[in-house]
Amino acid sequence: MATENVTTSIVYEDSAFDLLARFEVAGRNGLQSDCTSVQIKMWNTNDFATTILDSALVISDCVFNTLQQDGRWCADLVGYNFRTTVADTILSSAGTYRAEVTITTSEGKLPPMVWKIDCLETRSS
Repeated sequence: MATENVTTSIVYEDSAFDLLARFEVAGRNGLQSDCTSVQIKMWNTNDFATTILDSALVISDCVFNTLQQDGRWCADLVGYNFRTTVADTILSSAGTYRAEVTITTSEGKLPPMVWKIDCLETRSS
């Protein structure tokens, strides 16, 4: 059985945030030309029956052909090649959420990139 790799993040309700990852195709960093589709889905972990976000992403907007090494990435010194911004309207209440991004290539679907997102309440929203 495969082990799931989950990235944990903390965000504030009513705030936009980025999801970052590095993915590989055939043992090398993935490129835009490898991808035929990119899909994001999100749920509140208390209600997996209700999807709060289910959207196709534009490949050229979220997949980078070179590894990005800016201030957003702190996991290592290598960098990321996937980034999408989740709008501030998606997480409107505190709780724990799950995001999954699935990239499909001409060879099939890659294992999903998964985030556990702890959304904190803000008193000012």
